[in-house]
Amino acid sequence: MIPLLLFFFQAADPALLSQQGAQALRAQRFNEAESAYRQLVKQDPANPMWRMNLGITLHSAGRYPEAVPEFDQFLKTNPPPGPAHLLLGLSHLKLKQPCDAIAPLEKAIRWNRDQAQLELADALYGCKRYGPAAKAYEAALTTSKKSPAVARQAAHCYWNARQYADAKRLFTGLPLDDPTSQYEFGDTLVRLDGPEAGLPYLERAAASLLPARAELGKALLALGRAAEALPHLEAAATADPALLLPLSKALRATGRTAEADAAQTEYKRKLTPDR
Repeated sequence: MIPLLLFFFQAADPALLSQQGAQALRAQRFNEAESAYRQLVKQDPANPMWRMNLGITLHSAGRYPEAVPEFDQFLKTNPPPGPAHLLLGLSHLKLKQPCDAIAPLEKAIRWNRDQAQLELADALYGCKRYGPAAKAYEAALTTSKKSPAVARQAAHCYWNARQYADAKRLFTGLPLDDPTSQYEFGDTLVRLDGPEAGLPYLERAAASLLPARAELGKALLALGRAAEALPHLEAAATADPALLLPLSKALRATGRTAEADAAQTEYKRKLTPDR
C-alpha cells in the first residue's frame, strides 16, 4: 500500500506534474499533457504559466475553441508581446475568426515579426481589410515567408483595395500564368493605361472567367469594337445587371435598337431603387 500512496503523493507534486506534462506534450500525448496542466492550474492558479502550457497543449491538439480562453487568461497577467499572442491569433484563424485574430497578431509582430507578419496579413485579408492586408503581405516579402505566392496575394489585395498603381507594380514582376492573375492585371491596366493596354490579358482570362468577359466586353466597346463586345457582355449580363447598360450601348452601336431599348429598360428596372 505504501508505494501506491507514494505514487499519488508524487503525482500531486507540481514539479513532477510539470515534468510529466512537458514530456507528454513533446511526445504529442495531448490527453496526458492536458490532465497534468489542468491539475497544475487547480493546485497553483496564481502561476500563469500553467494556463499558457494548457493553451499550448489544446492548440497543438487542434482544440482551438478551448485553447483561446486559456491564452486570454494568461495574457491578462502577461500582456507584453510574446508567443501567446501568436498562438491566440493562430487559434482565431483556425476558427475562421480572422477579425478577432488581428489584435493579438499585431502584438505578436512586436515579439517576432518573422513568425507573425504573414499570419497578420492573412487575418486582415480574411477580415476584408484589403488595403492594410496588401501592405502586410508586402511586408512579409522581407521575412523568411517570402514567396511568389505572397507577392501575388499582395497584388490581389491592392487590386481589391482599388490601389491600382501598387497592384500594377507587383503584378509586373509576377508570372501571370493563371486566369485570375491575367484578369486582375488586365483590369488594372485598363484602369491605369486604357483599354488597349489590358486587352491581351483580358482576352486570355475570358476563356475561363465570366468577370473577365465582362471587362473584356467593356474594353472592346470603349475601343469602338461593339460587335466583338456583344457576346461577352450578353454572357456576363446574366450574372451582373449593371452590365445591361454597356450591353444596351453595344446593341445600339450595332443597329439592334429595339434590343438596346429593352436592355436599357431592364437595367433601370433592376438597378433603380424603388420609390
